[in-house]
Parts: sequence; structure tokens; C-alpha cells
Amino acid sequence: SGMSVYNIASEKVSMPGVGVLSLDTLLESKKYDKIYIMLGINELGYRFEQTVDRYEELVDKIQQSQPQALIVIQANLHVSAKRSQTDEVFNNTNINRYNQALGELALRKGTQYLDVNSLFDDENGDLDAKYTKDNTHILAKYYVGWAQWLYEQSLAFT
Repeated sequence: SGMSVYNIASEKVSMPGVGVLSLDTLLESKKYDKIYIMLGINELGYRFEQTVDRYEELVDKIQQSQPQALIVIQANLHVSAKRSQTDEVFNNTNINRYNQALGELALRKGTQYLDVNSLFDDENGDLDAKYTKDNTHILAKYYVGWAQWLYEQSLAFT
């Protein structure tokens, strides 16, 4: 919640049944087979190159800590047409630019890249209004479908 490439190293997150932990503590706690990352939408208003560099530092950190893990970078979800057309920062043009950089980063780092937007976009490439109430976030009831899609995609990685 509210994590970004700028604060992920210093912030702690509440993990149900585990406690409040830092990323370092989580990475040191066990060996992971797969690690999924989706960050960046909150950073769209920051300097683009610096944000991509910070994302790369995060991937490097995870690769050093969990060299056996498959890292999967997820594209950021689009916003609705209504939001995209009225917001100078949080719009699909900026999101697509950032997602393209993430895809290139994944290729450079030897990680996987998945773009989940095909599940939630309308025919114009915007977040379909039926999946959102705030024009930005998908409703929680769609997380199960998203998780199932991730699982199905991950079968190709093994």
C-alpha cells in the first residue's frame, strides 16, 4: 500500500500472519521461487530516468538476495479514459512509456515481464470503467482473476 521505488527499502509492510517487516527482512526470511513486482504508478510525477534507475536498483537488490528466484516485473495498470484524458500525469500515455521502460529493464536484467492490461482494458486500451469505481484502481473482487492469470502465465516460466 503506497509503496514506491523510492521508499520500498525503508518502509515496512504488514504481512498477515507474519508481522510488520522490511523488504530486507522478507528477502532474508526464506528462499522464494518467484517474486512479482508491480511498482511505478505512484512515481509518474517524478523524474522518469531517475525512477527507472531506482527500479533497476530494486531488481539488482532482489537478484543479489534471491539469485535462484524468478523475478516477474508486471506492467502498471492503465487508468480509465476519463482519468487519462483529464490528468496531465496519471494518464495512459505516461503509463505506456513507463511500462515500455520496464519491459526493456526486464530484458536487460534477464527477468520476465507481464502486461496484465489485456485483462482489464477496454477496446481503446483504457482501464474499462466496469472494473473501477475511482477511474484508477481495479475493484478488489477482480484480484482473484488477476491472480489466476498470473498463475497461468507463470506456468510458462518453469
